[in-house]
Amino acid sequence: MNFSIIRILTENTIAKEYRNKALLFIFIFTLGVITLANILLDFINTNFNIGGAAGLGDKGFFIMFFVISSISTITSILLGLGCIKSDFESSSISQILAFPIRRIEFLISRVLGAWIIALLFFLLSVGYTVLLFSLTTSTSFINGSLFFATISMGANMLTLITFSALISLYVPKLYAFIILMFFRTYTAATGSYLVSQGPEALFTDLSFMKVINLSLYFFFPRMQVMDAYSKEFLAGASFTMDSLAFFSHYFVTFIILFAIFGALFSRKEV
Repeated sequence: MNFSIIRILTENTIAKEYRNKALLFIFIFTLGVITLANILLDFINTNFNIGGAAGLGDKGFFIMFFVISSISTITSILLGLGCIKSDFESSSISQILAFPIRRIEFLISRVLGAWIIALLFFLLSVGYTVLLFSLTTSTSFINGSLFFATISMGANMLTLITFSALISLYVPKLYAFIILMFFRTYTAATGSYLVSQGPEALFTDLSFMKVINLSLYFFFPRMQVMDAYSKEFLAGASFTMDSLAFFSHYFVTFIILFAIFGALFSRKEV
């Protein structure tokens, strides 16, 4: 593994993707939404007495974090769909791999670069929200809860980008986006159903679809659950042994996902 090549290609990915007009529009739109939300919060805080500025600020910040997380999910998918697909569309992939660059190094660089952009988008949006809401309500929002929520969201975005990049190799971008949104909803629904059945019923009455659902549940990153964790941490939930077990499972399943991605990409013609 040549880390110098990975660094150079990561910088190239950032330079290639940050000029994306759609992402710039989404970022400006997000800042506009945050600004309008802060104006509304200031208006309510000034003209109505509904429980104090601190409590109102906390509720408003939680809502804005949810909005930013949702927008960041879309941003991550768009970055994932484009970070490698664009190299195929421009026919530059063959030129890049003509250099002494291993395919796994190329994949890591493209995914890492896209993730850095998505994470910066998220951090700048959250930071802007913290700044405005702190000035309006005189409340500090920087704490351990925000740190854990950010870690959870960052992990979720990394998985979204990786899976999006994988899907983009075989499906047009629009269809890939629809598939990804459906897949997130489907795995969340089936995961919740399996949990509700209890551990004693997991492996009873096995059918073809149940085997598939169990495989996704145990061997695929639980993106919707990770997204829920970020909201729970922000609401004040503690990092427990259950959280540690989930994060460990998430890390292992992400490695499995990336290994599958690497294996498929190594066989793809360029």
